[in-house]
Amino acid sequence: MNYVPLRIKTVKPDIELTFDLYIYYKDHYLCYAEKGNLLTSKKLEKLINQNMADFFIPKDQIDNVTTFLDKALNEAVYGEGFSTEERVDAVSEVAANSIERMGENTNEANYKVAQRAAHGLRAVIKDNPNALKRLFGKKSEESDHIINHSINVCGFATKLAEHLKFKDDQINNIATAALMHDIGLTQIPIEDLPLFEKDYMEMTPEEKVRYGKHPKVSLDLLSGKDFISKEVEDLIINHEEDLTGQGPMKNKKLTPAQECLSLCNAFDKRLFTKKESPADAYKVFQLDYIGRYNLELIQRLETVLKEEGLL
Repeated sequence: MNYVPLRIKTVKPDIELTFDLYIYYKDHYLCYAEKGNLLTSKKLEKLINQNMADFFIPKDQIDNVTTFLDKALNEAVYGEGFSTEERVDAVSEVAANSIERMGENTNEANYKVAQRAAHGLRAVIKDNPNALKRLFGKKSEESDHIINHSINVCGFATKLAEHLKFKDDQINNIATAALMHDIGLTQIPIEDLPLFEKDYMEMTPEEKVRYGKHPKVSLDLLSGKDFISKEVEDLIINHEEDLTGQGPMKNKKLTPAQECLSLCNAFDKRLFTKKESPADAYKVFQLDYIGRYNLELIQRLETVLKEEGLL
């Protein structure tokens, strides 16, 4: 039997399951809760306390999982009685699941799940004060750093795009591209993954070449599929580019949407690689990143950071 992962924190306790839940223990898949039953809080907390990250679902039940994720996303965005923290946490878990699924298989069904998650995250960030602050304040396991970076960039880039008054379809494309921009990192050699935690401008020329392969790898995973727009593809391939032309693709002519995504990617990467607060990172940005990005865009970044209570 084949299985697909489902992040444990996505599953809420005391709700009737529409699929079987398995755990992977000592080289075996063990059924932990059966379809039609409830998963109690006690059983769920036990796994979380043991640092178990994923359930596994029989692959022939994947449609039930997709329906479950769509329902969880809809409740997080539109449900009543949820706090901002609960909405952000719930939509982030759905987004994380969608990134993992795209990393394993870039088929249309998984793409649609990721697209809906990106649009849902955009809605939560737009409609809930302090949502972006909550997103940036979430702590993550080391194994989730790349996923959480993608979620942060998605939330931040859509907020900046809203502020810049981009068209609705442009913002949705930015959201989708931001969530999937680093799926190529799942395909690069494991020995190159530590480069993700290093500032690009501090890499050696050889390290830049190795790290710089991942935008093209991400694009290769998505290109040639008629359900993915060219704008999303162009946003992904250019997410490491800036106006100096020193990025992996050596492109210094970026559209406003591409520059917006690139700036948000660079800003969150600085928070991550330098372990800086948004306020400290912006002090560097407003001086050292002039020329890499338009001054007006950097100033708009400052406005959004202030509006969101991050500066």
